[in-house]
Order: sequence, then C-alpha cells, then structure tokens
Amino acid sequence: MKNVLKVILCLAVLVNSTLARSQSPDPDILTIEQTAGKTATYTEEQLRGTFDLHERTTATPWSKKGRRTSFRGPLLKDILAKSDLADVKEFEIVAYNDFIARVTSKEIDTFSPIMAIEQQCVEEDRTSGLCKAGQLYRPLSIDDGGPFYLVWPLNDLPSSYILSRKSIWVWFVVNVRPSR
Repeated sequence: MKNVLKVILCLAVLVNSTLARSQSPDPDILTIEQTAGKTATYTEEQLRGTFDLHERTTATPWSKKGRRTSFRGPLLKDILAKSDLADVKEFEIVAYNDFIARVTSKEIDTFSPIMAIEQQCVEEDRTSGLCKAGQLYRPLSIDDGGPFYLVWPLNDLPSSYILSRKSIWVWFVVNVRPSR
C-alpha cells in the first residue's frame, strides 16, 4: 500500500509540474492582449519585419557609472496601436518571472519607450564572437534583459521620476495587456 501511495504521489507531482510548464509563457514570443480576449503575438523577427525600429541610446537605472547602451526596437505605442489598444489608459507589462509594471498611456506618449530587441555591438562583443565584423546590432540575450526589454530614455525622465519609477524598466517581457 505504501508503494502505491508513493507512485500516486510521484504521478501527481509529475502532472502538476507538466501543467505548470505548459502554462508558462514562451519567452521568445511577445504576447499583446487585446480587448475582448483576442491576442496578438510577435517573435523578434516579426517585430523587426512589421515595425520601424528606433534607436535609444541611454543609461539604465542600473548602469555602472552612467554607461550608455544603444538599443533598437519598435516603439511600444506603435505595437499598441497596431493591436487596437491606442485608447487604453493603463497597461501591465509582464515579465517572464511574473513581475508586473503598470505603465500609463500618458507615460508612453510622453517618453516613447521602445520594446528593445537588439543592442549595438561593442568591441567586447566582436572579441567574444557575439558580433561579426561589420555587424552593427545583435539580438538581446537573456543576460541583456532580452529577448524583449522595455527601454526608456533615462536622461529625458525627471530625476524624481527615476527614483520612484525604476519598475517601468522591464526586461524579459512576455506580455503587454490592459490593466486589470
């Protein structure tokens, strides 16, 4: 009887872990939840092919000594407009680890954040083989906060804002949806 209980317990754990994995978002797909239960999904390649890419050269709140990095990706407001969400007033930006940042449409309109999918190659990237000779940008890795990283223009944000709103810098984004 003890062995039967062990087998049942092991099966329950296996089923539960399988269900948990099947409900996890795909980190290589950005999901935009629209109203009425519809969703739009984008891979990095689809974002690159569907939207104009904008460069944002900025430090982040965590940059060492104000080091600036050049990121490239579509404007968040363009992604939202294409997904019929231009009239929504507040959004939740969801990271793979279930972190959620709330961002207003006013913030998006005022500061024009990008959904970064690339960062500019630097000499260290060429030395390590991440970038080939002549390559200007490379896809964001998980170590960079990618494949999708919500990047804001740090120098354009008021200093009081930077201290209180560090949470708007969301890396490893998997979902954008109207606030619930």
